[in-house]
Amino acid sequence: MTANTTGRTVNRWLYFLFSDGTAMRNIPVTSVSVVGLVYDEVDLTAYQDAVKGALPNHPDAPISITGPMDTTAVAASPAISGGHTVLAGMAGVATPRSLDVQFGMRHAWESGEPQFGITATATSGYIVTSYTVDPSSMTFSATFKLIPASSVPAWGTAAEAVS
Repeated sequence: MTANTTGRTVNRWLYFLFSDGTAMRNIPVTSVSVVGLVYDEVDLTAYQDAVKGALPNHPDAPISITGPMDTTAVAASPAISGGHTVLAGMAGVATPRSLDVQFGMRHAWESGEPQFGITATATSGYIVTSYTVDPSSMTFSATFKLIPASSVPAWGTAAEAVS
């Protein structure tokens, strides 16, 4: 890595990519929720314990995004595709898709820099559970969740593949 691929970065260099089954589509976003694994906790405290104890349960990795209402035609990443064009027909469809959140470090993302996601298979990947448009602000909101029995998405440094 060169000197400009280390250190702190800004959200300008965050890329949100989602597969439509043909290619990874780079969707312009205004905000992305926290990214990573979240574990429910099972309380294992007994009355005689001095402090409360817990055991992590199965992980979850929901992701929510917002962005501008955009009907730009689809294009292969790194070109931008319209969020509405990519996501409008995907809400409620139970086909797992690849998802990749890329964190460019002080410049456009490149291999070797942090990313979080999953390459989909027939039984693993993300689905769109909600897609809504706010006409007053002309923005969309979308929520992505893992399909049941999915593999766990992970942090890495290589781009996820299309599925």
